[in-house]
Amino acid sequence: MSEFVQDPQFGEIVDFEYLRIPLRESYDAMHPDFNMMEAINVGTRHFKDEPSQMIAGGASMLAWMMLPASDEPELAQQLKDSIFTLGWTEEHTGSDLLSIKTQATPMSDDPDEREFHVKGGKWLINNSYHADYHMVLAKIDPTQNGPRSLSLFLVPRSSTKNWQRLETHVLRKMVLTKFDIDGPGRLVGKRGYGLSIVQRMASAARFQCSYAGSRLLVHAIPATIDHLSTKEIFEERPINFSNVFRQMYNLVMQSAFLTFVMHRAIVFSDSSFLQFHGTMLKSWLLLRVNEVLSQNWLVAGSKGFLRESVIGGMAIDSFVLPVFDGHYTINTLMTAKHMPRYLSADQKASVDERIHKMRQKLFVFEPGNQINAKSSEIRRPEFFDYEGYMTELEMPLDIDVSGYLTSVRQLVDELDETGLSSEAEYKYKLGTLVHWLESILAAAEFWKTMGDDLYLNVIVQQYNAFVKAFNDIISEGALQTPFLTPIRQVPLPEVENNEVFLRDLLDVEAKIRAMRVPTSGD
Repeated sequence: MSEFVQDPQFGEIVDFEYLRIPLRESYDAMHPDFNMMEAINVGTRHFKDEPSQMIAGGASMLAWMMLPASDEPELAQQLKDSIFTLGWTEEHTGSDLLSIKTQATPMSDDPDEREFHVKGGKWLINNSYHADYHMVLAKIDPTQNGPRSLSLFLVPRSSTKNWQRLETHVLRKMVLTKFDIDGPGRLVGKRGYGLSIVQRMASAARFQCSYAGSRLLVHAIPATIDHLSTKEIFEERPINFSNVFRQMYNLVMQSAFLTFVMHRAIVFSDSSFLQFHGTMLKSWLLLRVNEVLSQNWLVAGSKGFLRESVIGGMAIDSFVLPVFDGHYTINTLMTAKHMPRYLSADQKASVDERIHKMRQKLFVFEPGNQINAKSSEIRRPEFFDYEGYMTELEMPLDIDVSGYLTSVRQLVDELDETGLSSEAEYKYKLGTLVHWLESILAAAEFWKTMGDDLYLNVIVQQYNAFVKAFNDIISEGALQTPFLTPIRQVPLPEVENNEVFLRDLLDVEAKIRAMRVPTSGD
């Protein structure tokens, strides 16, 4: 197979004809049974996580997924050999889909008419020049602006024209364009349900997009360890310099943890936590991935600037991922509304049950029912008693869980009393605090799941990052809630071989698989 082809019009780009092969595998993974993670894992097998190919394939996969999400199974099956793309965004609107101007006019006065003439323009669309079909959001009544103003249409390539490639800083081997639509299109799903279909698809798509981002860590961090362990300067390997080792230690711990967070979310995705974990992945996790990859590049130095290096390449490409299928700010604003229930939940959760489930199901991709999740359930995740659960985890660290939860409640009360909690700035900040609180809990579960005190500093890292975010809110708003204080990391053990030590910390998947409890028949 050829990873890329030389196109006379666009230069070196993704081989879109070859792309049809893994796409068919991805579509088959999602219909008739729905295995959302196996669908994206097809890209790992075919493309070894190369970002341009993964995201080109991912864009088609997400667009096609709107067919089963709109209850069009026959159409979904019929078009499994096709390349799709998402025709949502317009240059003047960005993430504000309700302000799009593309219009769809029915071909007759029949209220059940499904054939329309679609006219408008779309911007920054991946695969658009090579796609067989575009899943286009448009308005039947251009005077409407509410949630029911958008409908979804299947638009063939023959109805599109005037493509103009948009050169970008990232993912240069994809083909992103702006283009016009002026031709026939078929209504998909019900009139006025376009946004609902997008949201239904996005519940799963957030996991798939975030998985592609988390896979960048799997390649870039080991590549830097390779480089620092083989290069020689000042008659020594850089990995053995104490400053370099400490930086790589922090990055390795974060990379291992972010990988865990990704797969932890997958384990609990077929539940009321689908949307909550998905929004955290799309905003909090992908931003952390970008930070880790950027710092990793700085530690690697000049090696990362070479074109063939995944160290710099994946750092650059990681910038686009928090934006796909919904800007990270929107996802964080969605989380802010959960703060009261997150802090007040009193339902008990069993540490033993959750840890056992993760040890058995992490890194396992199974069919589920995420595509049919009821919005009434995923909008109200079954939060549990945070303080009680953290106490049951029995962390051997000087972290006052009750104390920092009380501080968060005090901050929320002050924001309510001053009226700041209704402002977008503080809704976003409260959303980030929920994510940081959840990250501390996840870090504690990571340590408990691994059964290894070498991972205790992941909890410290997450707690201190939460403290910084908390204190920044107080400082930037000149608020009166007292600041929180960070805590010290656990001292590192004596390390005989820095490279081996770091690689061992990083290899979370192998350690989890080694502790599996065999099931009957194994």
